[in-house]
Amino acid sequence: MMVYKDTAERHRFDSFCKVVLRHAMLDCFREFSCQNKWLVSLNHLPQPIMDGICTTDQYPSDYIAFSADGYTLQISNEQLANIIEKLPQSERRLLILRFVLELNDGEIGRRMCCSRSAIQRRRTSILRNMREQLTGNLP
Repeated sequence: MMVYKDTAERHRFDSFCKVVLRHAMLDCFREFSCQNKWLVSLNHLPQPIMDGICTTDQYPSDYIAFSADGYTLQISNEQLANIIEKLPQSERRLLILRFVLELNDGEIGRRMCCSRSAIQRRRTSILRNMREQLTGNLP
């Protein structure tokens, strides 16, 4: 009779384990069902949103750096970097102050001891010349 009692307990325990596993499985299915209501496949996201969540690694060898006043302008376009490299140091400094520090012409003028209008003319001239060089090199 002892064997029968052990077998019955074993069967009850097996049955209990199956019930627990079944309910755990149902809980997982319920949770997945709730998540699927909120989850969106990355294939269905519009490109502007994808651009916002994606990132690329950048290494120092990927860009050319220009420095002025302790700030660095990093250029990854080799053609543009060659044009900036040919600029005089004062013009490079003006571009770095404008595009890295995002200073306006008046603030740049105070740093470079020039008037706001002189900075504006120089900046416009520099950018026009750079644009001409970039577009002139296109086939």
